[in-house]
Amino acid sequence: MLISGYGLSEVNICLLSYGNGGMVKKSSSITKSNSNWLWRWAEPESELSVIPKSKTKRLAQQAKLANVDAERAVSRAYQIELSRTKAIGEAMFKSGKALRFTLSSSGRQLLLRTQAARRQFEPGFRNKN
Repeated sequence: MLISGYGLSEVNICLLSYGNGGMVKKSSSITKSNSNWLWRWAEPESELSVIPKSKTKRLAQQAKLANVDAERAVSRAYQIELSRTKAIGEAMFKSGKALRFTLSSSGRQLLLRTQAARRQFEPGFRNKN
């Protein structure tokens, strides 16, 4: 059984059958999910297209490609954090704006109620606005 690097929800099973005098490889998928909640472990560009014969060169090339993958992952995480910080800042701004309007409305209501009470209890009080 082969679990692919696309995510935990996709599982591929490779079956080998001996038919017609040869070995035929068949694969079937148990579940197919297109959700992108988990990124691939390796980018398509980071897989070796030409495999060097020397093990040292092969390991050096794999290390170079792994560094490229790591830089891309850090860049993605940075962009996600930027958008998250932006969303939090926007929410704080809107919350502050709502608080300002609430305090303004409450202050105006308090002022109007005070003036109405003064009109009832002070005979000479008139609203001079």
